[in-house]
Amino acid sequence: MQFEPSKKLVPFIRHYLLLHTNELEEMTYRLFSDGQPGIVVPLTKNMLISTSDYPFGDQLPSMFIYGQMSAYRDLKIQGQMALLVVVLRPFALNLLFGMSADELNDGIFLPTDLIGAEAIPFERKAAKSKSLHEVIDTIESFLLERFQKSNGLNHDLLFSLEIINKHEGLIRMENLLKELQMSERQLERLYRRQIGVSPKKFMNVIRFQHFLKIFRDLSAETKLTTAVYKAGYYDQSHLNNYFKTMTGITPMEYRLNVNKLAINFMRF
Repeated sequence: MQFEPSKKLVPFIRHYLLLHTNELEEMTYRLFSDGQPGIVVPLTKNMLISTSDYPFGDQLPSMFIYGQMSAYRDLKIQGQMALLVVVLRPFALNLLFGMSADELNDGIFLPTDLIGAEAIPFERKAAKSKSLHEVIDTIESFLLERFQKSNGLNHDLLFSLEIINKHEGLIRMENLLKELQMSERQLERLYRRQIGVSPKKFMNVIRFQHFLKIFRDLSAETKLTTAVYKAGYYDQSHLNNYFKTMTGITPMEYRLNVNKLAINFMRF
């Protein structure tokens, strides 16, 4: 289930995702990049979550934060799953925590990892929340306070994101730079600091997400190459290699997976 944040947070939060299943045995879920960092809030106490590089153990945190991902990540979840995912805008972590976004790439963090003891009252309040409404209110109060303390949105960055999304990731770098009236070096520094990845890498992710949306809506009789060329890939081999790097599986394995909980989150 997907729903919108409050109006004040729309510039910073893309949407909320509520993910849940009734499976009781341990299951593996795969998450891959959509160009957006996020905050994950477990909503049940009997659920255990671990990844290969961050075992949470028996005591789940009230929430954890992930940055930009260069490849897929597997989460092993035991018990009935109920997760609230706050899907942030690409630049939001930089504004929230005042650090270069590329320091958070491929990482999973607790709020206290990033802002220390200042996060403790917030974490405690979130942990005591008794309903989804209370959880969201607590998160939005915390995020709004953090965003109000930040340096604010960079208008050059916002304009570049608008252009990239308008072209669905398919714009030549020289044309983007001409629109922005800045050098490639300036744009590179801006993206690494505020988003965490280079402009080219971000454009590749946006194009890939565009492909997935086309691919998802293809009829069973339509050939894969239709989506490949619509999304601007040179050929199917080029797409297959990138797809495997990003997701760990082939396009057809993705298409046949009936357990997709979101476009970039699926159960194995």
